Amino acid sequence: MNEMPYDELLRWIDFFKNKKPIGWREDQRTYMIMAAFGAKGKPETYFPSIREMQRRADEETKQKLPTGEWLNKMVHSKDGDHKWKPFWDNKNGKT
Repeated sequence: MNEMPYDELLRWIDFFKNKKPIGWREDQRTYMIMAAFGAKGKPETYFPSIREMQRRADEETKQKLPTGEWLNKMVHSKDGDHKWKPFWDNKNGKT
């Protein structure tokens, strides 16, 4: 009872790291009501909990996308689609 196994500690750390902020559901519900009454801003501008969830989602997306030499090889592969530019507007070639 006085000690916690190391693997349990790691599981608790993972649980709290991935946990969504407290009150995010209420904030999202409130934003939907605000939007119904004509609010023009994004939910992350009004509520820090939703901003935190958006930040985490953006970090996860950045971690999952290939970068550097690996991305270069994918884009310029044989018989590949050389028109596709990741993170850029395909019409203008800009971010």
